[in-house]
Amino acid sequence: MLLLFCSVCVISFLGSVHPGTVNLAVMQATLNQSRQAGIWLALGGSLPEIAYSSLAAGGLMLIPAHSHWMDVLMIAPIPVLLGAGLAAFRQKPVAFNQVSEQKASLPFWKGLVLGSTNPQLLPFWSAVWLYLSRVPIGSHTLVSVNQPASPWVFALGTATGAFGLLILVVWLTDRLRQQIVQYLKGFWINRLTGILFIGMALWQSIQVLG
Repeated sequence: MLLLFCSVCVISFLGSVHPGTVNLAVMQATLNQSRQAGIWLALGGSLPEIAYSSLAAGGLMLIPAHSHWMDVLMIAPIPVLLGAGLAAFRQKPVAFNQVSEQKASLPFWKGLVLGSTNPQLLPFWSAVWLYLSRVPIGSHTLVSVNQPASPWVFALGTATGAFGLLILVVWLTDRLRQQIVQYLKGFWINRLTGILFIGMALWQSIQVLG
């Protein structure tokens, strides 16, 4: 079980190394608010990994390929990403040498919403689960379908790996604050984030319509 947990942590960590919505939101929160806000957003953004990976490990194959729920999972991210993009455009630049006074729960819930609307998580963790269930470890496989704890260990590993990557984003952003501020400033951070969120929403719309 420990080997399964560590393996999934590494896969989740490496799979999160991309300029996704949660990564960018964590960077923006760390720059515009504080390191604590970035950590809370990272926690909220990593928790949905548990739900998606649990579904992938325990019941994805029970959902028909053309089920109504699969359509919902594909469409749900579009309005959320559009809303996040428009909100970033409207957000006023914040001086980076000032810390915004904001309740810790707000970044947490923002991260939870953004992390919940990633449609790639379900097929990704389904593929990883199926792959690990075929990796031989001695006379067994890395994922043992006969052990009830396997899906739980798998799900906790996905969230731990994602959270570790996001914490690294917070640390690097806070440590390199002056260099980032020198080139980007608050105005460009907000608009860059807004453009990327809206672009991802448009891309997801194309995927749905296609």
